[in-house]
Amino acid sequence: MYLKINIWKTAFLYGALSVSVISCSESADKNLESDSTSMEVNKLPVDVIEAQELELKQEEVLVGTVVPIQEVAVVSEISQKISKIAFKNGDNVRKGQLLYKLNDADLRAKQKELNAALKLASLNEQRYSSLLRTETIRQQEYDEIDTKLQSLRAQLEFLNVQLGKTEIRAPFSGIIGITQVDVGAFVYPGLELVNLQDQSKVKVIFSIPEKHLLQVSKGKVINFSTQLSDTKHEAIIAAGNSGLDDQNRSLTVEAIADNFQNEFKGGMSAKVYFSTLNHGTKGIKIPSQALIPSEHGYSVYLLENDKAKMTPVTINYRTENEVTVLSGIRDKDKVIVSNILRLGEGIPVVEVVTSN
Repeated sequence: MYLKINIWKTAFLYGALSVSVISCSESADKNLESDSTSMEVNKLPVDVIEAQELELKQEEVLVGTVVPIQEVAVVSEISQKISKIAFKNGDNVRKGQLLYKLNDADLRAKQKELNAALKLASLNEQRYSSLLRTETIRQQEYDEIDTKLQSLRAQLEFLNVQLGKTEIRAPFSGIIGITQVDVGAFVYPGLELVNLQDQSKVKVIFSIPEKHLLQVSKGKVINFSTQLSDTKHEAIIAAGNSGLDDQNRSLTVEAIADNFQNEFKGGMSAKVYFSTLNHGTKGIKIPSQALIPSEHGYSVYLLENDKAKMTPVTINYRTENEVTVLSGIRDKDKVIVSNILRLGEGIPVVEVVTSN
C-alpha cells in the first residue's frame, strides 16, 4: 500500500514539473517575439532608390550667329568708270571669273606709246652694245642708253598692273550679292561694289561663359538649330579667341558646319547646344530631396546593413527636382530619399519602397 502511494506521488510531481517547463518555454517564446516586434517597430521607415550610373549628357543653350566660311566686299583698286558688269545678281560665280570691267582706253593708249619707246630703246641698246665692244663709245654713253631701256620696261610693267586692275575678278567661288553700282558709274578705291560669299560651309559664332572654358577644345562636336526648324545640325569647333571679352568674361568660339543643301545663310541666328561635360563623363542622378547641404559641401544617406550611413558627394548640376552626382555614390548603392530630417549616422532603418 505504501509503495502505491509513493508511485502516485512521483507521477504527480513529474506532471507538475512538465507543466511548469512548458509554461516557461511558452513565456520565453512570447518575450522573444515581443522583443523582435519592438525592434522592427523602432526602425525608421524610409524610401530607397537603387543608384544607376549613366553617361551624362548636360547641355547649355547659347545664342550664336551663322556666317559664311568666306565673305568679302568686292572693291576697286583704281579710280575709273565701269564699262561692263559681267554677272547677274545672285549668281554662283567661279574663282577668277570677271565681275566688273573698268574703262581702260587711256591706259591702252599709254601702253602703245610705251611699247614704241621700248622698241626704240631696245634697238639703241643693241647698237651701243656693239660700239662699246669696239671701244667706239665710252661706257658712260652705253650706261645711259641701258638705264633708259630699264626705266621704260619698268613703266610698262607698272602700266600692265594698272590694266589688270581694270578687270575686277572673283577672289573665290561663291554666291554674288546685289551690285551697288551700275555701268557708267565712277568708282574709286575702297568703294564697295558687291558682296561675295562662299556658303559651301558656314561658321557658327557663339560665346562660352568663363566657367565652361575647360570644355572648349578644337575638334569638339556641338549641335545647333536655326529659326527655320528645330532640327539639330552638327558643327566642329575650329578655333577660340585668344582671350576673354573683358566686358562679359566670355570666350568667342568658331565652329564649322557643312552647308551642302544651302540651307544656311549668313546672318542667321542659331541656337547652340553646348555640352558642359567631357565626353564619357559618368554620374548618377538622384532626387533633390535626398541631398543634405552643409558648410563642407553635400552628403546623402545610403542604406547599408539596415542602417543609415552618411556619405559626402560631389555634384555637378542641380535642378528643383534632380541632382547629378559625379562621385560619392557607386552603381547599385541604395540611396535613402525620404525621412532625411529624422535620420542620423547609424540609425536603424527599414526599407519601405524601392524605386529604380
